[in-house]
Amino acid sequence: MLTPPVFLLLASLQFAVGALVAACFQSWHLVIFPSLTGPLLGALFLSAESIELPISLRNQTRVFLCSILLLLPAFGFIYTSMRTPRAGDLDLARFAGRHVCVEAQVDSILPQRSSKNVRLICSVKNAGNRFRGRFSVEKCDGATLLFIHRNAPWLDKLSRKARFRCSVRVASLSDFESNGRRGYAVYLQRLGITSLCYLERGGYFSLLPQESSLSLVSRICETFCDFIEVQRSRLIAAHISNLGTEIGSLLAAMVLGERAVGVNEELLASFRSVGLSHVLAASGFNLTIVTLSTHWVCRTLGLSAIPRNCLSFVMMAVFVAFAGNSSSVVRASLMCALAIGCSSLGRRVHIAGLLGAALFISIIVDPLSVADPGFQLSYTAVSGIIFIVSPVSELLKLSVSRGWLRLVLECLATVFVAQACVLPLQLFYFKQVGMLFLPANLLASLVVTPVTVAGFASSLVVLLCPAGTMISGPILLLATLLDWFASLPLKVLVWAVSLLSSCRWAVLSFPEIGAWVVFLYYLVFILISVRLLKYVQSFQKAQANSRMVAALENRENEKRD
Repeated sequence: MLTPPVFLLLASLQFAVGALVAACFQSWHLVIFPSLTGPLLGALFLSAESIELPISLRNQTRVFLCSILLLLPAFGFIYTSMRTPRAGDLDLARFAGRHVCVEAQVDSILPQRSSKNVRLICSVKNAGNRFRGRFSVEKCDGATLLFIHRNAPWLDKLSRKARFRCSVRVASLSDFESNGRRGYAVYLQRLGITSLCYLERGGYFSLLPQESSLSLVSRICETFCDFIEVQRSRLIAAHISNLGTEIGSLLAAMVLGERAVGVNEELLASFRSVGLSHVLAASGFNLTIVTLSTHWVCRTLGLSAIPRNCLSFVMMAVFVAFAGNSSSVVRASLMCALAIGCSSLGRRVHIAGLLGAALFISIIVDPLSVADPGFQLSYTAVSGIIFIVSPVSELLKLSVSRGWLRLVLECLATVFVAQACVLPLQLFYFKQVGMLFLPANLLASLVVTPVTVAGFASSLVVLLCPAGTMISGPILLLATLLDWFASLPLKVLVWAVSLLSSCRWAVLSFPEIGAWVVFLYYLVFILISVRLLKYVQSFQKAQANSRMVAALENRENEKRD
């Protein structure tokens, strides 16, 4: 049944595919394939019973909607190409392949992913270049990613807004693309970075006086970011102090994000091997749990709709501020915000429409985000759950009478469908797949909800606790009890993951696959899914007709009696 929310989701997916082609491949020829799938999707959904219109208008509506799906990939390609950052005439990238002396300012420090280097995003001011025996200083602009060895003696003096002058080797983002790291190059482009700089060990480096010519808005943003960083460090320290390094860091990662905490490498590898790497990050599922839990508590307390929605929005904003703007969190926050807005206006909420609107808004704001593997995995899994699992759940309600059995089957269907949706992307990006994803995800689905609720409540208690007062002791004791409650299922999960990851066949590695294989897989998957949905709809109609016939027979029997 093609409803406006479903069409919005299909249109957003078509627009996203065109944006993906522009972000990753930059080829007009590849836009032809997703454009052809648009009319195919329209033909599959636009049956004679799908649109409640007069017969004379059905063909016109069908052609119009299919034409929109046909053109949207081209619009997505054009929009993303126009929004892609490119190096200007004064950009530092023009010195690629040379050693220059740059004057720059630190904008942010990225999380450390390597044991050798620290990465800093810097705004370049000037560059000194030696050409034909002459040294000249030229005006430069743009952002660059500076790599510094972690053992540099002056590294601890570098902070945000620090100004410095150093001698570096400049490289362009095309170096990553030539080495097969196109995805990382797109990620740097999303951050506005157009060049790379490498400060060699023993190279020239000098700190400069800081500039204080910041606008009021910039100072407010800087103050807010510093406050969030301080409070995040405070929350991480509280969780680790209550539960120890391993369990405390794991709980903090689920609530505050893996990048901010830094989970043990062995534990991280174990979770990845069984297909539970998404559990270690503050994801959209965690955000949804926090928002729904807040909404349920407010409803239990008898609050009206407006205060209930406002408090749910505040809790969602707090979670996003500390967890970061990962693709999954952004998707869930947009969907929750739209759902809260619809609830406040008294409008009915359609999950497919929320996902389609969130996808479209995300691409409009940041078109290169579509190239992020996390973005693709998140939206693909949720789309499959909406289109396939929801009708299957309705089918189970009609065919399975026992509630516990129906719940188990729904959990199995959710895990299988989500894994089937993300399987080609896992093989394309990671070249491996966990074979024990089913028991691991079933256990995680039972553990994540209580752990997230207790961990977020503990973080909220610590955040609101007034330090150095007489009541801080009892309040922090409550946070300790909440952490202890969260640690019980978390320890079970860690034990199960360690046991499952120890199996030799827990992970299967595959050779590299091409993008055409991913496209073909999803095309076949869509055809099979639509066929399955038609079967579910026919079964539901048969069940409804049988109930209607039974009701009529009962009435006839009552009249005879």
